[in-house]
Amino acid sequence: RRVHGGQRKMLFHRISNSITRRTTSTRQFSQVLPAPKIPGVKYVIGVSSTKGGVGKSTTAVNLALSFRNLGLDVGILDADLYGPSIPRLLNLHETPEATEDNLLVPLENYGIKAMSMGFLIGPDEALAWRGPRIQKGLNQLFLEVKWGKLDVLVVDLPPGTGDIHISMIQRVPISGIVVVSTPQEVALNDTKRGILLFQQVKVPVSIFIFNHSKPFFFIFF
Repeated sequence: RRVHGGQRKMLFHRISNSITRRTTSTRQFSQVLPAPKIPGVKYVIGVSSTKGGVGKSTTAVNLALSFRNLGLDVGILDADLYGPSIPRLLNLHETPEATEDNLLVPLENYGIKAMSMGFLIGPDEALAWRGPRIQKGLNQLFLEVKWGKLDVLVVDLPPGTGDIHISMIQRVPISGIVVVSTPQEVALNDTKRGILLFQQVKVPVSIFIFNHSKPFFFIFF
């Protein structure tokens, strides 16, 4: 069924209330939880940048389109809960449908399935979540979405090394990370911290992309 108007807020509040009820049992970030496999998804690739404004979201969409052009079934998850960019980049502005068992149905454009918090809140609304609520909200976007069968799920991570990154590392089996940066020293210093985080928790950093550089180049690890 399609969700319209006031039902969008109802769906958002259902997620929010569910998160609130379950946060009392949330473990500390330092405890590594067994990562549940996302039903139907073969590989999860995260796209990360510790510094904002370096073209990370655009890189994530281009990566998903490239996989699609190779004939793969591809989805993209916008994990930047506070500043979702995927709705604009994929020109998707509708509200997802909900199945009878309360799973969200991804929107689709250019042959790519997409899910974003930007589909569930208005363009002028701010998300005032933190800590355990962020963990639970991200968990629902991963596991309570009817992704179907996907060869690759590309995850557009927010800038930084905060709650969302740690929650994803703990709860989702990540096949590899693509790190995006620009050549400026400030951006590179922050990017090093992000790479160290992934190395500490033994998540493989597969590709390092220098964006906005002449010439453009990337490094395979």
